Amino acid sequence: MLVGTGETPAILSFYGSCGFQPAHRVKNFFTDHYDHPMFDGDIQLVDMIYLRKEL
Repeated sequence: MLVGTGETPAILSFYGSCGFQPAHRVKNFFTDHYDHPMFDGDIQLVDMIYLRKEL
C-alpha cells in the first residue's frame, strides 16, 4: 500500500507507528500543483512524501 502526504513530523510519526516506511519523494509537489501555499499548522507543505507498507 502506498500513501502520499505532506512532510510534517506529526503525520510521518503517525504513519511510522502504523508500520509505513518512506518510499520516495516528489519534489515541490505542493508548490507546483496548488495556486496558493499549503500549510499543516505552521509548516508549509512543499514535497509530497510517499510511504509504503506491505499488506
